[in-house]
Amino acid sequence: MDYCDLNVHLPLERELCPFDLAPVTSTAIQMVFGDTVAIALMGARNLSREEYAANHPAGRIGKSLIFKVKDVMKKQGELPVCEEGDLIMDQLVELTSKGCGCLLVIDDKYHLIGTFTDGDLRRTLKASGEEIFKLTVGEMCNRSPRTIGPDAMAVEAMQKMESPPSPIQFLPVISDEGILIGIVTLHGLVSAGL
Repeated sequence: MDYCDLNVHLPLERELCPFDLAPVTSTAIQMVFGDTVAIALMGARNLSREEYAANHPAGRIGKSLIFKVKDVMKKQGELPVCEEGDLIMDQLVELTSKGCGCLLVIDDKYHLIGTFTDGDLRRTLKASGEEIFKLTVGEMCNRSPRTIGPDAMAVEAMQKMESPPSPIQFLPVISDEGILIGIVTLHGLVSAGL
């Protein structure tokens, strides 16, 4: 009685284990063979990224192929926003209450002007002392922050946060029209499983 058309022989002289007992070599051979067959089948079927992601929905691989920034970002009501004319000291509650470690400085049409981080606060306090009570957020904010769009892949946001010149903890999310629509945080990405 024949059950298959093809026999694959995976050569194994002996296990790497000095007692030839622990299945070190045989499991490595099986893994290489299985991965090779899987990759060959992916190529033969012209498997798309979407199909690949559908087969890995709960794991990090699938999430990195499925999740977009808009899926993991904080939205309008959760954003730590202020205007550039606001005094720094008047915005401390907003800076610390939203869990982002920053303020998103906007104009009256919700265009992003810049960002002001808790690190900026410490540096400003050290440099200006009591003068901090007179300074506005707009005077001390970073006017050219890194940003990202809502349709970018979430894994791209993480890469952008980790890229030189220095790693950052958040990215403002800007629409095609230049409107602030959200913020994605490193903590949010990690919590999402990326």
